[in-house]
Amino acid sequence: MDIYEKQLTCPVCGATVRAPFVKSSAIYVEKRDTDLCVYYKGVNPLLYDVIVCGECGYAALNKNFGKFTKWDIESLREKVQKKWVKREIPFERTVDDAIVLYKLALITATSKKKVNKYEVAGILLRISWLYRLNQDREKELEFQKMSLQAYKDAFENDEGTQDEIDLATVMYLIGELSRRTGDLQEAKKWFSRLITSKEARSNPHILELAREQIQAIKDLE
Repeated sequence: MDIYEKQLTCPVCGATVRAPFVKSSAIYVEKRDTDLCVYYKGVNPLLYDVIVCGECGYAALNKNFGKFTKWDIESLREKVQKKWVKREIPFERTVDDAIVLYKLALITATSKKKVNKYEVAGILLRISWLYRLNQDREKELEFQKMSLQAYKDAFENDEGTQDEIDLATVMYLIGELSRRTGDLQEAKKWFSRLITSKEARSNPHILELAREQIQAIKDLE
């Protein structure tokens, strides 16, 4: 099996959570899109990056599981747990399953006492990727626009620090999501801002992607 189980304790209700993880030996990257969406041969780890408690509805990306304050727990119990109907969470997942679970993670992220807009933007971006896998262009575009706005809000309000957030990647994604949603001038502005930023020096791969995309826009003009 390429997927194995870890038993975790839900930090909200204390229930045992059966969390599926993809073995690193089973992950084979096939290609990447310009908005950093990765395609895999065989099992797709994107489908398994959300951990959900079937008892209370708490859901989070693997890296954020349990990362909140006692005030967040109070808020989640009020806004999520009270409305949740206990259910079985699928262990092996389809793209449709993953879309539902990422939307649950979005509910958790936006129900915290202090909403982390970078976390929200990342979840929205991943949902857009899942809709791309389902070839649902309308929904993909809808979630790209929401992700773009969340990234802009987070960046312009100085949420997070350079130690916590890769600001070069954020600027690149704002530019690329602007391009993908049809605003080429805004895209060019953000790619140019990234190229001339001090953050770009610490991320040469993202810098090269930005240069490629700004040249592609210029070729269209």
